[in-house]
Parts: sequence; structure tokens; C-alpha cells
Amino acid sequence: MKHTCAILCLLFAARVVMAQAPGVPVYNEGRGARQNAALQEQAKKLQAASALLPMAKVEEQAKRNECILDLPQADTKVLTSRERWQRARLSHIRVGAFFLCSKCDRWHLDLAGGYAITADGAVATCAHVIAPPEGMKEGWLVAANEDDELLPVTEVLACNMGTDSAIVRVKSSKPLTPVPLSLDVSPGDQVWCFSDPNGKRGYFSDGIVSRFVKRPFISKKDAGKLPEGGVLPRPVWLETTTEWAPGSSGSAVIDQFGNGVGHVSEIQSVLEDPLPARKKKDGKEVARPQGTLIIFHQAIAAGEVLALVKKP
Repeated sequence: MKHTCAILCLLFAARVVMAQAPGVPVYNEGRGARQNAALQEQAKKLQAASALLPMAKVEEQAKRNECILDLPQADTKVLTSRERWQRARLSHIRVGAFFLCSKCDRWHLDLAGGYAITADGAVATCAHVIAPPEGMKEGWLVAANEDDELLPVTEVLACNMGTDSAIVRVKSSKPLTPVPLSLDVSPGDQVWCFSDPNGKRGYFSDGIVSRFVKRPFISKKDAGKLPEGGVLPRPVWLETTTEWAPGSSGSAVIDQFGNGVGHVSEIQSVLEDPLPARKKKDGKEVARPQGTLIIFHQAIAAGEVLALVKKP
């Protein structure tokens, strides 16, 4: 009887440990989980060896508006759900800044999303992802893969702040898994996104393409990006019902074939009209919270990245 109980306990423990299929990562969360600690140590060593790209160089190279790349052709074979997840995960490259903060005088590693578009190191992301972070005293542009290996960014190949699109080159010890880009996308098509919303690593969600939209106005946050001529290109946004949040910017939105049809750029919340303040017994007024009517998830269409690329 004792032997039987012991065997059952071992089997139960094995089931708890192997809750997922082989090759599926389990991400640590909670107070004790420091996702970027190991990456920060790698970044410090590379920075000390002058192997990282300074943000001053990033700003200078971000003026380049095109590059020459040999991109893979769009795929036409429908992938299984697991194959889509695997391609999205393997192609996902986190991009951001390793910097010394002027406010707290500490080192930070602030990573968003990106995705490989060639095996030899070209990575697409948002233009706002490669911009210097607020409160930066000094900093460097870096990247990291899903195996928590820091990848030095060697240069900015092309960038367009108006269309929130950028392509950088990273140095990797092994070939990257590229996402082919596709323009064959329509409202109603199902799409998927692998990203790190609000620091929650490896979140994979699905949805559909809702519509394409182009705004005729310049938003407040874009007003300071106007070039000398005063004209800022307006991107075509691809709106989806796929879930993402801050931290997801630059992550690929893929179709059923595993092709990239866009990348995460913005979130737009529509709130209820403000409610009148409520009076408390002591006479003080307390603001009443507004409800959220709808959230628009806006991606930059793949065509905007392709516009930065010339064929060899």
C-alpha cells in the first residue's frame, strides 16, 4: 500500500512539472521574478567592451529612410496553431534601451517588441521603440531573443517616424527565424500576436482584422517629430481585435500562414462621458470613474515596413 501511494505521488508530481508540451517555456512571474536581471548583466559587460550602439548614433542613423535587403517570399501553406505560435515566438526579438536614468541614477533595461525579417539579423520594429527613453542620462540600443540572450544592435538600417516603422540590424550567434511580410490581408482575416504586454512574457493571442484606417490629422505626440519641411507621412493602420498593451509595441501581427501583416503600434481607448462628481458626507467631491466603451488595437501595416526596403 505504501509503495502504491509513493508511486501515485511521484506520478502526480510529474504531471504538475510537465504541465506543458515539450519545448514550451514556463515564464516566472511574481515579486521574486526579475526577468531582465540576467540581460542587464549581459548588457553591462557588452557596454564595458564598447560593443553596444549608443543612442546618439541611433538618432543619427534613424535619419536613413531606406535600406537594401533580400526578404523572404510570403508563405502560402496554412500553419497549425502550434506552428504559428512557434514561428511567432522564434521570430520575436525584444528591442529597447539599456540606459542610466537621470531621475533615480539607476540602470534600466526597457524592452518592447520586434520581429526578424531576415535570417542574417534584420529586425523590424516601431520607430518609437528605438527612440531615446525619457529620463535617459546615457543609453544604448539593444535587443534580446526568447532564449534571454542579449543581441547587440549594430546599426539602424532605416526608419520613418511618421509611419512608426524602423529596421535595425542585430548581431546574433545563430541565424534568426524571419517572418515573411505580406500585403494580402483583409478585414475578417484571422490574425495572431506574440508579445510581452505590460511585461507579461510570451503572451499569444488571436483576433481578426477589423479595418484599415488613415488619419488626416497629426496627433499631439507626433507634433514634435515634424521634419524641416513640416510634413509628416501618415501611416496606414491595421486595426485588429487581437490583445496587446504597453510593452507589445513593435511585435509582429501574423496571418494563418505565419506571414507578418503588420506590427503593434498603438492602443486607443474610448471612454464614457465624464460622470458628475459625487459629494461625500464631509462635503468633499470625489471624481467618479469613467467606463471604457471600446479599445482599438492599431498595428502598422506591413506595407509601411516594405516601403523602407529596396531589393538588391
